[in-house]
This record gives sequence, C-alpha cells and structure tokens, in this order.
Amino acid sequence: MFTRVKLSIVLILLFSTFIHANGLVPIAKKSIKYKEKIFSYDVVFVPESKKYSCKKYIDINLLKQNRYYAKSFLRKGKPICLRNVTVPTENSVKFKFGNLEIEQEGIILNETDKYIKIKNLDGTINKIYKDGRK
Repeated sequence: MFTRVKLSIVLILLFSTFIHANGLVPIAKKSIKYKEKIFSYDVVFVPESKKYSCKKYIDINLLKQNRYYAKSFLRKGKPICLRNVTVPTENSVKFKFGNLEIEQEGIILNETDKYIKIKNLDGTINKIYKDGRK
C-alpha cells in the first residue's frame, strides 16, 4: 500500500517538475526600441526560472509571423512579457470605382458621391476622388 502511494507521489512530483522545466521564456538578445517591430532573431528562448518572471509571455507563432511591436523600450537580457508588446490591428480599406478596385491601408473617414477620405496608418489623410484623381 505504501509503495503505491510513494510511487504515485514520486511520479506526480517528477511529472510536475518535467512540465515546469519545459516552460520557455523569451529573452531579448538586443535592446529593442519603442514601437520597433520584434523579429524572431531578436529573441532567444531559455528555460523558465525564478529569475525571469512574467504573468504571460509572447506567443511563439505570432513571433514567427513578426506581428509584435514593442510598447516600451526593452532592455537586452530581460524577458519579453505580453504586457510589453502589442499586435497592431490591420485596417484595410477596399473601395470600387466602377471596374477599378483599390485596396489601401487605413480607415475610411468620410465617403461621398464624389470622393473618399482615408486616414493612413501614419496619420496623414488622403482624399481620393471617384473619377480616379487624388
């Protein structure tokens, strides 16, 4: 009876340490500037320890797609937490002028019969007339 209990306790402890040891923490290889895109080669993954602690870490799949941008300055050798990065929303505007279909990054501000006003991602505003001129 006691051997089964001891064996089960040992297996539970071994299994829990095995799961904990497989946790990988993303660490910045270089200093990353504010609003800079984070690439997969800027990050190294090390085993989790008490030295590196965050509530949530970045997703490896989104990192491989180069979708993360820094919310603040990230120092070299520090863990990259989910609260320190952002995934920007991609706003794409499609509009048709007869047979011509145009797709542009931005947000529609105003649309009339004569023109469309689009705010670009950098903050500039474009006014595109429906007859094709800008």
